[in-house]
Amino acid sequence: MIKPIRTFILLAYVLVLIGLFSFLPGKIILSESVEIKIPQLSRLFVPQETQYKDISDIQDQFQAENDASQPKEEVKDSVKVDSSLSKKPKPFVPDSLRLNEDLRIQYPANQDSVLYGFFRALRGLQNNSSLVRVVHFGDSQLEGDRITGFLRQKFQSVFGGCGVGLLNMVDKLHTKYTIQQFTSDPWVQHPMYGPKGRYEKSKYFGILGDYYTFPLPDPPEWTKVGIQIQASPTAHPLQKKAERLKIMYRNPQAPLELGIQEGSHEVVREKMEIHENFSIFEYQLRQPFERIALSFATGQTSPEVYGVSLDCPTGITFDNVPLRGSSGVEFARIDPSHLRRQFKKLGVKFLILQFGVNIVPNPLPDYTFYENMFYNQLKFLKNIDPNISILVVGVSDMSYNAEGVYKSYPNIEKIRNAQRNAAFKAHCAFWDLYEAMGGENSMPSWVFAKPQALANKDFTHFTSAGASLVSEMLYKAILTEYDRFNELFY
Repeated sequence: MIKPIRTFILLAYVLVLIGLFSFLPGKIILSESVEIKIPQLSRLFVPQETQYKDISDIQDQFQAENDASQPKEEVKDSVKVDSSLSKKPKPFVPDSLRLNEDLRIQYPANQDSVLYGFFRALRGLQNNSSLVRVVHFGDSQLEGDRITGFLRQKFQSVFGGCGVGLLNMVDKLHTKYTIQQFTSDPWVQHPMYGPKGRYEKSKYFGILGDYYTFPLPDPPEWTKVGIQIQASPTAHPLQKKAERLKIMYRNPQAPLELGIQEGSHEVVREKMEIHENFSIFEYQLRQPFERIALSFATGQTSPEVYGVSLDCPTGITFDNVPLRGSSGVEFARIDPSHLRRQFKKLGVKFLILQFGVNIVPNPLPDYTFYENMFYNQLKFLKNIDPNISILVVGVSDMSYNAEGVYKSYPNIEKIRNAQRNAAFKAHCAFWDLYEAMGGENSMPSWVFAKPQALANKDFTHFTSAGASLVSEMLYKAILTEYDRFNELFY
């Protein structure tokens, strides 16, 4: 039987030890990779009040307008495709674009005209029948057409256009709310980055950061593969529409047979001769877009297929290009003449680059190396076409768990500064997403937001509601500058 006095003595020893440890620092570092965390007595007995950034002003200013912009009911397809979706842009009246400095787009010193190329293209939509293409590159923050899809919807509502833009041959995640893709065939992806990309000898990558082939037996014999694309019931009505299909490919070694099926009817069966350079096959849809099936066949060597696009012939479109795991430093792996052809043939006028979250989790004291690497990529893209406008979106806030309290990573601002310095040196514009969402310790406020979370519990990625809010802020930031451009020149 244990005597009560012994229990009391044991408890006293434990309290004395805790008291002694409480005078030690919060952690003892034994080496670069080993540290001992010391529990603090104050954290056991004194309630810790955690104060996160107040984002109520951001929600009040942008969320209500964003919710109001969502369609209240689905627009039914008519017998013919509604070509008015792709006509002249509606006049834009900037009645609520008074943004504070944290939300404004920033420019290099004395170079506030770096987006004028894109703005002239927008303005030109009133007088011609071209398509203005915006390519939104980013990391996993863009997956599922998040942010990009909302931007596409808002711009198409003002400037015309329809469809969802460029699509990969395989949608691995099936998280896009704007489109649905299916295939059971063995397409092989050849990415320009990552573990697989290190072994790629070709530099003929597409705008989407890869190309696809399909395997043939040995010895080669006639082989056919395909994909199916259909409208998503959750997409905005403008993005369910499409008038024109484009197929991007290169078949430098063997002819290719292409098949297109609209609904249940095959409408194209065509043999494509050898094309050594980037090529596009265009097809005007004959009926409202619901479902399209594509087939590719050859008996010799697989073609390189870069993707497809569903657009209107006029207006504006935004391409969603999420490069999971990328830090935005791989673009120079693409053959410059090959990329130049793609930009020209597809009508690319504006690039948005949104990277950074893959660098954050391993803090370093200095990010000059990243600034230089990122600058070289921006310079490469500018050299492809000096007339293309580029906007760099800075890294968003990210949090880690520090003994139950979520804190911003200590290197966020260093990475943001490196991105901004690189953008300015390359004569590009910069939008500070970190400050726009609230700055330091703002991510927990997005995660714990009511009535619905604006970010996931990984304290890194935005939810659909959060992505919509970010897109509203970015949309207003761009249109604020476009309005200033119009005041100066028109």
